[in-house]
Amino acid sequence: MLSEKPLRLRGNSTVFTLFAIIVVGMSTLGWYGYNLVQDTIDPEIVYNFQFSEAEVGLFKHTINESGDIEAAENEEVKCEVRSAGGVEIISVVDEGEVVKKGDLLVELDTSTLEDQKQAQQILVNRALSTKTSADAAVRQAEITKQEYLEGTFVQNEATIEANILIAKQNLAAYQDKASFSERLAAKGFVTQQQLASDRFAVKRTELELALTETELKTLREITREKMLVGYDADIETRRAALEAENKNYDEELKKLEEINDMISKCTIFAPQDGTVVHANYGDERGQQFTVEPGASVRERQTIIYLPDLERLQVKTPIAEGKIASVREGLPVKIRVGALEDRVFTGKVISINRYAERQHWSQKVKRFATFIEIEGDSEGARVGLSADVEITVNQQPDRLQIPVQCLHEDSDQRYVLVRVPYDANNFLHSEDLGKKHGDEESAFSIEARMIEYEASNDKMLVLQDASQIKRGDQVVQNPREYPDFLRNLVSNHRARIAMESFSPAGEQNGELTQDDVEKMNKLLGYEGISNFSSVDQDGNETISTTELTAFITKTQDILIPLEDTEEITSTADQAAQPEQSEEEKDAAYAKQAEERVTETMAKFDKNSDDTLDAEELTAAGPVGGFLKRADKNNDGKVTKKEMVAGTVEMLKAAATGGAGGPPSGGKPGGQPAKGGR
Repeated sequence: MLSEKPLRLRGNSTVFTLFAIIVVGMSTLGWYGYNLVQDTIDPEIVYNFQFSEAEVGLFKHTINESGDIEAAENEEVKCEVRSAGGVEIISVVDEGEVVKKGDLLVELDTSTLEDQKQAQQILVNRALSTKTSADAAVRQAEITKQEYLEGTFVQNEATIEANILIAKQNLAAYQDKASFSERLAAKGFVTQQQLASDRFAVKRTELELALTETELKTLREITREKMLVGYDADIETRRAALEAENKNYDEELKKLEEINDMISKCTIFAPQDGTVVHANYGDERGQQFTVEPGASVRERQTIIYLPDLERLQVKTPIAEGKIASVREGLPVKIRVGALEDRVFTGKVISINRYAERQHWSQKVKRFATFIEIEGDSEGARVGLSADVEITVNQQPDRLQIPVQCLHEDSDQRYVLVRVPYDANNFLHSEDLGKKHGDEESAFSIEARMIEYEASNDKMLVLQDASQIKRGDQVVQNPREYPDFLRNLVSNHRARIAMESFSPAGEQNGELTQDDVEKMNKLLGYEGISNFSSVDQDGNETISTTELTAFITKTQDILIPLEDTEEITSTADQAAQPEQSEEEKDAAYAKQAEERVTETMAKFDKNSDDTLDAEELTAAGPVGGFLKRADKNNDGKVTKKEMVAGTVEMLKAAATGGAGGPPSGGKPGGQPAKGGR
């Protein structure tokens, strides 16, 4: 009994302890949940700025890449043998061997070509035989023609001429006899029958003579021409056949000569002195080719390189994002790791205009850049890897800040700067820069506009007109607190606008309704179209704070489309009496066309002369103003609509009107006249 009581007491104590722990835990969770809800309802932002000091020093913009050393001039030894399936390498000189001009480099297989040569020789012999027969046939036809003209025709002509002479002689004899018979018959010594017979003999002889003369004429004028036509046709036919056979023979002979030439090219000799480098390669599909006996090579395929080792260069591919900074003549440092990091000097000599071939999975395009090694290149060898450092820009004693300090908005550039806290400075109010740090070293943050003239991966070189000086502490992480950054930038723009458009020209001034109307005229568009919506406290004026809220909401930078002087000049020109209305309209249309063309070039990404909804959104705050030119409310703005709106704006500015829809919004990046 005594032993059981302590056990019960310990059990109760354990339960009590567990209960107490649960209660405390629930209370803690409840308190944490309450604070979490409170923080969600009214979160307290703790700013943790990181600063970099604006410093003056050497600015150096370099591009670092790697490449391979190669000869600036390579004599390529190629396969000149034409073969459908390629030709096999029988022997090849070893890589790295030093050769002299005329030394044997490569022997290619000639067995297939020798077989082709034998078959082609047979075809050549046949073509020669046929050609010889055709030539003999032409000569035979020419001799046949000559035989006729100089033999057969002359013989036939002489025979007929002889027959004519005989006929004439017979006619004369018969005529004498008939005349003698006429006299005897008159005296009664010859009978009439005998006289008739003599007369018939004369008539017959005359007919024979006429027939023979006709035969001669036919021979000379018809038969001779007929025979010549036949002979000439036969000659031309045989000549055409001979020409065809000559061409056939020439073609067959040419093929034979080509085969002999291919056979001779199977033995390749060194065209110059040099060190042998085999043209091995691997492509993006993983296929490899090695120059060695048994390998097959195609016509025009490079087998061996004979580099000029006196002139070396580095070939390095540079990414497309950097290639725009590279130009010929830039100095380069070349570090070769295989030579114990020996450094050579060089310069950029050329940049390929086309991207290198690469694997389909590689997204970044690269462009081969060639760097000549200058001065002493002893020790450098073809094929060694090298790291190159191209110096793009180098300037001594320049004011610089880190690139991460930069904030770009609508083509304007800002940085946030740490300044000592001043309770009397409205820029350090709770709504703007605020109070940060300890009481002993309290500071505030101000937005300042800058311009830079050079940059590299790390630093920006500021222009002399920038509102940053040496030793200023610049915020490195401005975009970590976007609302805070946006408010400071909007206030900076509001102060510039207030200084430009308020009557007193003060950054913390006020704008009345009349001031806003004048501002809109100077802007060239309705920067503030609803005065009461901006005048939040209803006191009939717009303060810098209210203008800041307006700019934060609309992202309007309130910069004139043109300088006041330029608008006035345009108005004066339009008012000249010597200009007709048509001339004025033409001048407005020309100016509007120029402005709209520039705007389209900037925002019309697909070059269709129309800004669609996506392009207007991508244009940022400017896109909101461009939408005002959308007269048909179809959600997009055509070039024609924008030109019409710009003409209206120019006419309104020239006549002192309120201005129409903007042609291209507000020009970003340049403050209004007198702006900071």
